[in-house]
Amino acid sequence: MLKRNAPVLAFFLVFVAVLYFVYSIPQYEPVIEVEEEEEVVEDAFTGRVMMPSIDEIYVIENTAGRDLNKLSSEYFKKIRVRRKGGRYVKSDDDVFLGLHLTLDSLGRFKDPQIMFSDSDNEVFKVKLLKHVEYFWRLPPSKQGKLEMWIPIRFHAI
Repeated sequence: MLKRNAPVLAFFLVFVAVLYFVYSIPQYEPVIEVEEEEEVVEDAFTGRVMMPSIDEIYVIENTAGRDLNKLSSEYFKKIRVRRKGGRYVKSDDDVFLGLHLTLDSLGRFKDPQIMFSDSDNEVFKVKLLKHVEYFWRLPPSKQGKLEMWIPIRFHAI
């Protein structure tokens, strides 16, 4: 019986030897040298947003028929601006920017844009635009859109 099954047994032993050889080869692991970069720690902006009055908001298009006086009384806090001689008291760390906003009929701000800013921090601008688009909501209207320009001042503490 051993003579009759010798070719099958030899083939099986060769197959086991090949498997052993393949699995005994160490796997190639590329050597990657990582240069450690120094992290630049930026100070986070600490302060609060000074929302504009209704008179400072410039409406470009209002096909939704929204009443800005009603919206501002419900959603904007009263402005408490320290004035000195009729001018805003501004520190060197304050950020002033103008947002161009389009409010759709569902009450969401679509594709906000920064028209101007006195800040050079691009990360701040991108995070602000994403925050406005994701979190800012107003009640829906039946149809139309509201397009406006809002000047916002971030007052540093």
